[in-house]
Amino acid sequence: MGNKNSHVANVATHDQKLTKKRVRSVVNRHRNDDVADTNEDEYYRLKLEELANEKLSLFACEENDVDEDGKRKKVKRVVDREIVSNEVVTRLKEFVDEIKGYDMKLVIQKTLFESDLKRSQNRLNMPFKQVETHDFLTDEEIRIGSNADKAGIEVRLVGPNMQIFKKPMWLKIWNMQSTKNYVLKTNWCDFVEANKKVLRERATIQVWSFRKDEQLCFAVACVDKPVVNRTSLEDASSSGSSLIA
Repeated sequence: MGNKNSHVANVATHDQKLTKKRVRSVVNRHRNDDVADTNEDEYYRLKLEELANEKLSLFACEENDVDEDGKRKKVKRVVDREIVSNEVVTRLKEFVDEIKGYDMKLVIQKTLFESDLKRSQNRLNMPFKQVETHDFLTDEEIRIGSNADKAGIEVRLVGPNMQIFKKPMWLKIWNMQSTKNYVLKTNWCDFVEANKKVLRERATIQVWSFRKDEQLCFAVACVDKPVVNRTSLEDASSSGSSLIA
């Protein structure tokens, strides 16, 4: 067992070294002012891959505990992923119905980490293994989102204040060695700044998809915070954001 654990740890360390070498190479290219959008996507994808490998190396080190007989035993940690349903979710569903949105689906519930809020990262990562459903994209949208040569799927995003953010987002599907990820990118850091009172580290959010006039839209709800009262149309317009018409 000891040799097996040592082998797993060595493989994880080797993968991390290879990934870090690739990241440094991409970062050097990224510093060039003429870097293409595809290189930018590669840079962020490799950064995510590096973080994933670091987590895998941690999982490779088995946790042990001592039982009553003094023998060491394995400890399995189970993460409670109970889906929150409260007044915030109810209000969001009512809002989507008011604007004649339809086909509303919960994509993911997740905790916001520092990497989700960093301006330098400028993306919200939604790992395939954590999403509640993949049934929110058409076949054509999957093709576009997976194409490394395209910017992604242009979508609109509703914030915790029940307003649509003035800047569009792009949804991409990033293929990594160990997993795949849905990624909301391009203007995510500006969205976080506009909603910084509720989008904070360790906050629990839900990301919902829905359609409005056939266009794919998303809504971000902070489910561990009280519902934010929606402003009037005039107030929304003056603040630079707008309600979905």
